[in-house]
Amino acid sequence: MAIFGTLATLSKQSSESFKKALSYLEKNNLDDIFEKVSINNPLEVEIDGRSIFAIFQTYETKTISEAKMEGHKKYIDLQYIHKGVEQILVAPTSRMVKEGNYDPDKDLHFSKVADYSNFRLTAGMGCLLYPEDLHAPCITIDAPSVVQKIVIKIAVD
Repeated sequence: MAIFGTLATLSKQSSESFKKALSYLEKNNLDDIFEKVSINNPLEVEIDGRSIFAIFQTYETKTISEAKMEGHKKYIDLQYIHKGVEQILVAPTSRMVKEGNYDPDKDLHFSKVADYSNFRLTAGMGCLLYPEDLHAPCITIDAPSVVQKIVIKIAVD
């Protein structure tokens, strides 16, 4: 069940792990951290060991024809847009028509789906994507643009 909206919307999730992840976003100067990040040069920061960690990314959005539906089994994604705008395609695993090979080291598989929904994220918005949510992030809306995003990985309890 994907959930998206502002930090206030996301903060209604009651898990201690979610609270730690959101507190990290609220209490840190994200601009300072992004000074160390460039396209194809992400930065990973541990928040609570490997239970909760953040990946700071800067990238150019891609076309919908380049989209790949990805899934995870060990982690929930909290994806937060710091600057820019993108759309994310989402489909429940029940819409999967072909599961891709799972890489347990990367907690990642690329799978095919019958159909999907999409939503738009702008600066200051984020979403929670659970293991049952296949998703294709980083998709252009009107024209390719540069996005600064933090993906916080939250271990599934």
